[in-house]
Amino acid sequence: MTAFPRRPFGLYVHVPFCPQRCPYCAFSVVTGRRAEEGLYVDRLCGEIETWARLGDRGGLDTVFFGGGTPSRLDPRLLGRILETADRFLGLRRGVEVTCEANPSTAEAGRFRDLRRAGVTRLSLGVQSLRDGSLRRLGRAHDAAEAERAYGVARAAGFDSVGMDLIFSIPGAAAADWEHTVKRAIVLAPDHLSAYALTVEEGTAFARRRASGDLPEIGEAEDEEAWFHAVESFGAAGYEHYEISNFARPGHRCAHNWDGWTGGEYVGVGVSAHSFLEGRRFWNTPDFDDYLQRMADRGNARAGEEPPDEERCRRDRLWLGLRTCAGVELEAEESRRLAASTLWPRLRAHGHATLEGRRLRLTERGFAVADAVAGAVSDEVRSRAEAA
Repeated sequence: MTAFPRRPFGLYVHVPFCPQRCPYCAFSVVTGRRAEEGLYVDRLCGEIETWARLGDRGGLDTVFFGGGTPSRLDPRLLGRILETADRFLGLRRGVEVTCEANPSTAEAGRFRDLRRAGVTRLSLGVQSLRDGSLRRLGRAHDAAEAERAYGVARAAGFDSVGMDLIFSIPGAAAADWEHTVKRAIVLAPDHLSAYALTVEEGTAFARRRASGDLPEIGEAEDEEAWFHAVESFGAAGYEHYEISNFARPGHRCAHNWDGWTGGEYVGVGVSAHSFLEGRRFWNTPDFDDYLQRMADRGNARAGEEPPDEERCRRDRLWLGLRTCAGVELEAEESRRLAASTLWPRLRAHGHATLEGRRLRLTERGFAVADAVAGAVSDEVRSRAEAA
C-alpha cells in the first residue's frame, strides 16, 4: 500500500470573552459575561469530542487560542481544553500552543499559569507603543504597561513571545509608528506582526467613518508605513515570512504557516472556521446561538463551502503568494504563465520571480500581493479555458 505524507493538522479555539469591544474590532466577542466562561468551555470540550474520529491522524501539530481575549480565561479552563484535545485528537510531542493575550497588568498576572497549563507561545496584542495611538484605538493599556507585560511574559519562560502591531491608525502621526517599530526592535520579541488598520462594517470606526468623523488613510501613506516596518525589521534580523509577519529564526507561527501552505485545521467555538478534506466550514458567530446549538444537537455549524476545483486553485495561489515560499505551480500553470503577457510585466516591475515552477513575490510584490494573485489566477484560468 502506498504511504502518503502526513499533512499538518491544527486546532483553532475561539475564546470570545473580552473586557471591552475595541472600536475597530469586527470579531465575534462578548463583554461582561464572565460567569458563562465555564459553560462555554463545557460546550467547547463537547465540540472537540465530536471530532474524535480524527484521532487516528497522528495528533495535533498546533493549537491556537484566538479571540476575543483568550488570556482572560481562567488558565485551569484553558488547561481543560488542552486536556480534552489531547484525549480525543492527541497532542504531538513538541506541539505549538499559541495564546493571544492583552498586555495589561491584570493579564500579565496569569502568564505563568498559562505557561504551566501548556501554552508554549504567547502573542501580545500590543498594537502600539505610543499612548496617543493606543487611545485612538480604544485600548485599555498604555505603552509602559505593555512593556512591563512583555517583560513578565519573557520571565514566564514561553518558547516564543510575539507582538501584534497596527499601523495606519486614523489621526496618528507617522512618527508614532516609527517610534513603535524602533521600540519593538529594542525589546526584541521572537515574532512581530504588523497589520494595517482596516475599517470593517459594523464597527464603531465604520460608523465614525460614515459620519465623516474618522480620517481616511491614503494608499501611499499606508504603503510607506508598511515598507518602513519591512525594512526596519529586516535590518534587525527578522525573517519576513508572510506579508504581515516577521520572525527570528525558528520562531515562525507554525499554526498560521500550516494554514497558508495547505495544512488542515478544525475550528471550535463561536465563529470558528475549519478546513478539512477540501471543505471549508464555519460555526455560528452568535454566542447564545452557539451555546444553544451545542446543547441541542452537539453541532454549531452555520455554513460550508464544498470542494470546488477553481476555488481551491485560487486559494492555493492567494495564500501561497502571501508567503516567502511562494507557490509551486502545476506544470501547465507554469507554462501558461511564462507564455502570457502578464509575466513580462510582473518581471519588469520587480514584483515576482519564477524559478522552475516556483513563483515567489518580491518585497515590492508583497505590497500588491492580492492584485498579483488575482491576475495570475485569472491569466491561468483564461488560458486554460481557451485551450
